[in-house]
Amino acid sequence: MKVHLLLFATTYNNIMKRANNGVAKQSTLVGMWGKKKSKESDDIAIDTVSNYCKKKHNPQWENVSLANGPMLLLHKHIGGSTSSERRDTRELLASLPYWNDNVTFQIFGKECKMRRRISQFSTDGKIEYSYSGLKDIAAPNFPDVLYKLKCEVESLIIDYILEITTDDGSKVNTKNPNIPPEFIDLAKTIKNGKGDEKGEIYNYCLLNHYRNGEEYMGYHADDEASMQQSIPIASVSLGITRSFDIRPRKKDCDGKRKRVARLPLNDGDLLLMFEPMQQHYEHGIPVMKKVVGDRINLTFRRIIT
Repeated sequence: MKVHLLLFATTYNNIMKRANNGVAKQSTLVGMWGKKKSKESDDIAIDTVSNYCKKKHNPQWENVSLANGPMLLLHKHIGGSTSSERRDTRELLASLPYWNDNVTFQIFGKECKMRRRISQFSTDGKIEYSYSGLKDIAAPNFPDVLYKLKCEVESLIIDYILEITTDDGSKVNTKNPNIPPEFIDLAKTIKNGKGDEKGEIYNYCLLNHYRNGEEYMGYHADDEASMQQSIPIASVSLGITRSFDIRPRKKDCDGKRKRVARLPLNDGDLLLMFEPMQQHYEHGIPVMKKVVGDRINLTFRRIIT
């Protein structure tokens, strides 16, 4: 009987010690988490979050240039910071009442139907534009959703131009494409609120809606005389990823023009094409039958009026 009582007492004491140790540890943890942080630790936490956000949202332009084809690419920055926001933007654009999905044009005397639907807009709705065999197509005033995107694109471009140039206009980063001095001057003028009445880079936008992988755009160059060539074309992609194919305008010794680059353009991407890109290359969106989903492409341009 005494032996059993002794064993019980020993076991009970061990259990209580373990329990007390557990409570002590739990109290220590609660005290660590419940303890009021010092101002210094708060500052460190805030600074860390600030640096993270800055790093995450700071635009990282990628140089994707070809010989005589200066280009810059910015990934997933336009139309919203999330895929759902960009989807909402795309759906707003797709619901605009100005789309034309029954466009016909002439190629070598033959009438063809365009395999995508298109629309176009301009500042104050005063611009008429000709392309793909179509003549003097009226471009109404920018709707709110498109005007917001235009301002977003222009702001990103201006900030980048000012970041890579000094006050006298000379470039500080030699890895960037050769940017025309006229464009640098325009960016600075707009930033300083001088000169251009509208304070804008682009006064026109052409929209192409590819509703599935079978809708495409053949090889072409955006070299119309009415475009101000010193201003880069800003191409925005919203929706499913599609390939952007590039080939030289000049035939090789075999009399062919082979594709020299294929860029996958993703949802929210912004591609800038600087001169003399259009003089040396053609680009197009090929058929991709396995692609499921739609894509809207916006090409912002500056038309000489």
